[in-house]
Amino acid sequence: MALLCAHRGLSHACPENTLPAFGAAIFLGVEEIEFDLWLSRDGVPVVCHDKTVDRTTDGEGAIGELDWGDIQALDAGVWVGELWKDVRVPRLEGVLDFVGDRVGLNIHIKDPGTDGVLVQMVCEEIRKRDLMGGAYIAGDALVLEAARSCAPNVKRCCLAGQNTPDHQVDLAVEYGCERLQFKRDVSDEAIGRAKDAGLICNLFWSDEFEDTQEYVGRGIDVILTNRANLLLVG
Repeated sequence: MALLCAHRGLSHACPENTLPAFGAAIFLGVEEIEFDLWLSRDGVPVVCHDKTVDRTTDGEGAIGELDWGDIQALDAGVWVGELWKDVRVPRLEGVLDFVGDRVGLNIHIKDPGTDGVLVQMVCEEIRKRDLMGGAYIAGDALVLEAARSCAPNVKRCCLAGQNTPDHQVDLAVEYGCERLQFKRDVSDEAIGRAKDAGLICNLFWSDEFEDTQEYVGRGIDVILTNRANLLLVG
């Protein structure tokens, strides 16, 4: 069985990218969690998938045009149901302190920021908490270049070129990545090339046990999933 990475936490049951979603996934026994980062207007690394807070909170606006104090005041749970009312959007430091070294950290940086400032922040916070062994930065070419430049010893996962898996393998090698994250339409040939290059192969995504087993049989090492509970019980 491959390792399981909880995509935005246990995101089918909890408000995605929140501490309850991460805590639930860790309790179930996943090996990794995945979360997304943007910079707020005042330079705080905010955990959110979308560029705006519109879909996942009771507020509106682009994260890059909002200050952290405004974002922190938003309700990130009520959109899922009243049970989750008053759950808040976390920031990077809060997630790292909450999770610690209990599981691996797949940190998807959406935009590196001016001069790679968000990448630098992530690397610094990982180092401060001695999480280098279990954390890795995932991103496009701009993120990977920034990470390689400012912190070459922090592990990297290639998301660049995902629509052309063979080229993605080449990019992962070019940017000195430890792993890459394929989409579901990846070919056996691309997986084989990645393996030959010594790369760990993530898959985005699978939520059904038989489907997961098929990808594992093809050589996938880490499955990103929204439904870790279903895959863990098989």
